[in-house]
Amino acid sequence: MNARSSKREIFAQEMKKWWEENKDAWSTQKKLAAHLAIGKSTIGDYIRGVSFPSPTIAGKLYEVTQLDILKPEPRMHFSENTLQGQVPTKESDSVNEHSIQRDVKPKVPEEKSKPDVDTPTAESVQASPHSTVAERQEFFIPIFGFVWLYPEEVQVLNHPAVQRLGRINQLGLANLVYRGATHTRLEHSIGTVHIAQRMINAVHHTADKARKRNERFGAPVQPLEKRFIRLGALLHDIGHIVSGHTIEDEMCLICEHDSDERLNALFIDTEGVWKDKDSLSLEQLIDREFQRYLPKDLIEKELVPSDVVRLLIRKRPKAEEDTFLDKQKIMAESSDIRLNICRDIIGNTICADLLDYLHRDWYHIGKVRTFDDRILQYMEICPEEQPVDKQNPVPKNTDKFVINIGKSPKIRTDAVSQILEFLEWRYQLAESVLFHRTKLAAEAMLDRALYDLWGTDSESAERVLLRIGDDELFRVCRELAEKENGEDSISVKLLRALEKRQIFTSLCTLSYYDLLPDRRRKIQNHYSPGPEPSSVPGANRNQILQVLESDFVMTPGSLAMFCPGVSMKAKVADVVITVGDEVNKFSEYEDQMQDLLAAGHLTAQIMRFERLWRVHFFIDRVERKRIGPRVEKLLQDAVTKLALDELHSYEKDSPETIARNIAISLTTIESSPWYGHKVREEPIMAAYAGMEAATGMYPFGAPSIRSYVENEPPKSGS
Repeated sequence: MNARSSKREIFAQEMKKWWEENKDAWSTQKKLAAHLAIGKSTIGDYIRGVSFPSPTIAGKLYEVTQLDILKPEPRMHFSENTLQGQVPTKESDSVNEHSIQRDVKPKVPEEKSKPDVDTPTAESVQASPHSTVAERQEFFIPIFGFVWLYPEEVQVLNHPAVQRLGRINQLGLANLVYRGATHTRLEHSIGTVHIAQRMINAVHHTADKARKRNERFGAPVQPLEKRFIRLGALLHDIGHIVSGHTIEDEMCLICEHDSDERLNALFIDTEGVWKDKDSLSLEQLIDREFQRYLPKDLIEKELVPSDVVRLLIRKRPKAEEDTFLDKQKIMAESSDIRLNICRDIIGNTICADLLDYLHRDWYHIGKVRTFDDRILQYMEICPEEQPVDKQNPVPKNTDKFVINIGKSPKIRTDAVSQILEFLEWRYQLAESVLFHRTKLAAEAMLDRALYDLWGTDSESAERVLLRIGDDELFRVCRELAEKENGEDSISVKLLRALEKRQIFTSLCTLSYYDLLPDRRRKIQNHYSPGPEPSSVPGANRNQILQVLESDFVMTPGSLAMFCPGVSMKAKVADVVITVGDEVNKFSEYEDQMQDLLAAGHLTAQIMRFERLWRVHFFIDRVERKRIGPRVEKLLQDAVTKLALDELHSYEKDSPETIARNIAISLTTIESSPWYGHKVREEPIMAAYAGMEAATGMYPFGAPSIRSYVENEPPKSGS
C-alpha cells in the first residue's frame, strides 16, 4: 500500500466518524457539499475512501471539520499580482484579489444558520479561496505564445462541451482555398482570453495615469469582473457549429450560435451528450467552480455564475421572447459586475474577440499582420458623471468602455488611424477570404445539399451538426443523405463532390453596382437571410434552382446559389470613443462633426463593406461543358432576367416575352435539349404538374421557359 492510499483510508475513517457526529447539523451530505462549493456526491466519495481532496478542497474541508489529517502546511501568502522574486508577466493581473484568511478557527454551523438550499450561501462563498497566479497553467498557441489560465478555467476548457470547439474550423470552408486556415475556434477562444486580460491590464494602466494627472476616469475592471470577463472570453464562441456562419447566418437553416436555444443545448445539456467525467453539465461545472467569484448582491438575488456568463455572451432576443429578461435587468443594475463593460471587452466592436481573430485569421491564411499594442494604451473606463472621489472612483453600472481619442488640440490621430486600420483589415478579410468566389461556391453547394437533406427541419439539423467537426461534415451528412434520400439524391451528389473538392464554377454574378436599389432590395428580401431567422429564403433559393434546371433539362443538383444577408459586418465603426468630454460611437461622431476625425475615410470604408454584397450562381463543371457556350449564355439570361427580374431600362419586353424568346432560341441550338421542338404562343402551367418546388413560374412571377415548349424533352443530362 502506498503512502497516499494509506492516507486516503485514514481520512475516510476519520471523515466517516466526523460525519456520524455532525450529520444532524448538516442534514444531508449534499448540503455540506454545496456549502463547500464541490460536487454533490464528493462527500460520499470521501467517506467511502474513493478519493482524497485536493489541497484547495482540503483547506475548505478543514475549516469545517478540523480534522488534523487535512490541516494545511504553513505557507507564505502571496498577492494576486506578484510572487517573491518574480516579475509579473505581461498577462499578470493589475489588481489584487481579496486576500483570504486561512487560519480563522472554523465552526460547525448551528442549527439556525445551516443552509436550507443546495446552493452555497453568500457567506460561504466569500470564505472560498480564490485561485492565484501560482496555480495557473500555461498553454502555448500561435501568435501569443504562452497563455495562462486559472485552474477553474482549465476545468471549463476541458469540459466536453468546450472541447468540441477543437474540431470546428474558425474560418469554415475557407480552408478549401487557403489550405493553412485550419485553426480552430478553441485556439481562438484561448487567444481571446489572453487579449481580454491585456485589455483589463490596459484599463488599469490608463486609470493609474489619469490618477497621477488628476484627470477624470472611471473605476477600472474589478477582481470579480475580471474572472467573468475571462470566462466569457473563453466561452464566447461556445455555441458555434461546423461552418457556423454559413449554415446559420447565410442559409438560416438553424438558430444562431449565440441564441438562448443554442446555449441551452450546450449549458444545460438535457440529453447528456457533453457531460464531463463527473457527470456534470457545463452549467453545473461553472456554477460549482465560479460561485466563489459571484458578488454577494447577485447571490442574494438568486443569480448563479452560469447566468452571468450567459448574459455576457448571448444575443438578446425580443423582449417578449426573452426568458432571461428578469436576470438581464438585475445584471444591468449591478455595479459589482458591470454588464456593458464586460460585454464590450469580450465581444462588441474593438474587443478581445476581434483583436484575436483579426491577427489569428491573417496568420493562418499566410498573410501575417503584426499586433500593435498602441490601441491598448487608449482603452479606459469612462464614468457617466464626475466621481465623488476623483482619485478612487467607485464602479457604476452606467460606466462605459471607450477608446480615448484625446481632446483638442491634442487629438490622438494615431488612435484614429489604428481604428481605421482594423476596419481595413476586417474589410480585406471579408473581400479576400470570407467572400472568395471558390469558398462561396462550396458554401452554395453545401446550402443546397443540406436543404435537400433537412429542408426546414432545423431541429434535426442542429442535433447532427452540433455533434460533429469540420473534418466529418461532408461524410456524416452524405451517409445520412444516402440513408434518408437515396444514392441518387441531390444532397448525396453535392456532398460527395465536396468530399472530393469538385467545386462548382461561376455561372454568373450580379454585384451591388449591377442592380438598381429597388431591385437589389427585392432580391435581398426574397433570397437573403433577414434580421429574423426564417426558412423562406432557403426555400426560395431551392425553388429557383429547380425551375432553372427543369427549364434547361439539366441534371438535378447542377446549380447552386449564394445570396448573403444585407449586413456586411462593419461594426468596428460603432466603437465608442471619447473626444474631450463627449462620448459617442465613432460613426455617429463623424456624422455629427462632418468627418472631422477620419476626413471621410470611415464613411468610405462603410460604403465598401456594403458594396461587398453580390448574388452568385454556380454550375457543375461537367454540366457546363455538356450544355455548351450558347446554351450557357441563354441560361445566364434566364438567371438575370427571369430568376432575378433584372431588366435593363432599354428592354421593353415583358418577362413573358423574354421567357418565350429564350424558348425559341433553345429550339434552334443543336446542343439544346429543346432543339427542333415547337414553341407555344401562351405558356401551359401544367408543364410542371407533379413537381414539388417548381410551380411553373419563377419566384418574381415570370413564366417558365418549359411552359412554352411543346412535347416532353429527352431525359435530363442526356
